[in-house]
Amino acid sequence: MDATELISGKYWASEEVDIRLNPAVSFDTGELRKSILERGISSSVVLATSGSSGRPRWVVLSKDALLVSAKHVNEWCGITEEDIWLGGLSTFHVGGLGIYCRAYLSRSKVLPFPWNRWTRDGSTFLEAVRGATLTSLTPVHLHDLVTAKVKCPASLRGVFIGGGALSTGLAGKATELGWPLWTTYGMTEACSQIATSLEGSTDFLPVLPHWETVVSDNGELQIKGASLMSGYFDEHGQWLTGIGEDGFYTTGDLVELQNSQLRPIGRADDLVKILGELVSPLKLENALSQIVDQRVVILVIPEPRRGAVLRAVFEGEIPKAVEEWNQNLPPFEKIDSFHCTTDFPRTEVGKIDRIALAESLGFL
Repeated sequence: MDATELISGKYWASEEVDIRLNPAVSFDTGELRKSILERGISSSVVLATSGSSGRPRWVVLSKDALLVSAKHVNEWCGITEEDIWLGGLSTFHVGGLGIYCRAYLSRSKVLPFPWNRWTRDGSTFLEAVRGATLTSLTPVHLHDLVTAKVKCPASLRGVFIGGGALSTGLAGKATELGWPLWTTYGMTEACSQIATSLEGSTDFLPVLPHWETVVSDNGELQIKGASLMSGYFDEHGQWLTGIGEDGFYTTGDLVELQNSQLRPIGRADDLVKILGELVSPLKLENALSQIVDQRVVILVIPEPRRGAVLRAVFEGEIPKAVEEWNQNLPPFEKIDSFHCTTDFPRTEVGKIDRIALAESLGFL
């Protein structure tokens, strides 16, 4: 399907189910379509996600839920028919699909830009974004632009940043180059955004008004709202809603809530046991990236005696500050070794491919 069809009333009024999968991945949708038909699902979009657990699932989002999400994002961000989007994210990802949904409701224009045309120096992006007022980027894309010292085009009034944590250092450098950052927190199961800061906050983000949010006893975010998924098919083809009788979905994300604002902390299933203690590699990764102001990935490598070891990989040289930082950590959180690489491998939507990175360094 041509992406331009995603801003047509015919598409959003259709009862058809649109299965949007990465065209680069070979997958026979026959059994999935059969399961969808058997459940009587209609007027929906199906997106594939591996989540943070790495296990594949096919999330079913009703078109009504997607439109509710788009309506509230448009209102929160003041998006109107005068805006022009650059569709820089793929439409088999909820972030890219959300652009077209918002454009349909606001009657704004979308300039297509295939994700595989991205270049690290930002040249193809700058050519495509001419005249656009809005776009969406991942922190990886933003890192490329900042590294290349690319200044923000004058036409852009807002840049949604999502798909990963944004460090304070990277946000500061981007702001100095004129980039108007709108930082977001969201997920496929929520039809895109749950919280969005129009000030580019890297700490607490305001929760959008169409969501009810609570924190479970173990610190996991639970959400309830009209933009919640219908459910999903797991890797075995089993249908699950994941939604409790009270209407809340437990996201698996550890967060802090304060005055209708949300601060992501990490994943509940991110915790690993090292020397008998629970450790959050993501928390360590965020802390280290703030100290060295450099992109870093902490890989968890299984190890028989300790349970696992942590290995930090930098994109570029290993900063001198890491040794002192590491020495001050408790034994179970210490980084076992430090490594560097020229370029982090990336997934089809621009995120760092951690498995490919570990394999390239001979860890797996």
